[in-house]
Amino acid sequence: MSLAPRFIASHTLKPVCASTANVVDLYLDYCCPFCKKLFFNWYEKLISQIDSEFGPETFQFRFLHVPQTWHPTSTLMHEVALAVARLAPEEFFSFSYALFEQQSRWFDEPTYDKSRSQIYRELADFAEETSGVSASRILELVAIDTSSGEAKNLGNAVGKDLKYFTRLHRQNGVHMTPSIAINGILQPSIESSTPAEDVLRVLRSHL
Repeated sequence: MSLAPRFIASHTLKPVCASTANVVDLYLDYCCPFCKKLFFNWYEKLISQIDSEFGPETFQFRFLHVPQTWHPTSTLMHEVALAVARLAPEEFFSFSYALFEQQSRWFDEPTYDKSRSQIYRELADFAEETSGVSASRILELVAIDTSSGEAKNLGNAVGKDLKYFTRLHRQNGVHMTPSIAINGILQPSIESSTPAEDVLRVLRSHL
């Protein structure tokens, strides 16, 4: 399964241009605690183990957005991450790490009485603090134009990107997060708590 070219630089974690690599897709929601656990495990440990076991050009890893509707702030978190990806592709994975690390700041309870624009501002400021991307430039991409006074429901500048990933995970039958796919095939046996040796065994079966 290919990925739109505009997302390759930001959403693919080494090797970016290895056309013969096996593709591991990580379907993740920034507001999901289980996604945080899986992302930290893979990003900090498992990917290096996989590279050591099979060689650094054998598997390619991709981040695919799955904002879950039961986490109301999830969409806003993903939109800001997509803004970071557009403005500074090289910062996307490090920002994703920081966002997962502080995800509870945007859980239901801390955000219940906050407006959409307030949450965007918090996330944009957080992105500037952690990735160096200008908060004002991020806000330009996630802002809603209300100047006409009309209810147009047109969304924001990263809406197209979010729709792309939403269509992608829906057509591939991804409903729960985290989900893992290898060369386009979902792997329900791999969960956030799956031991490294079991993940390596599953990967080995795809070679």
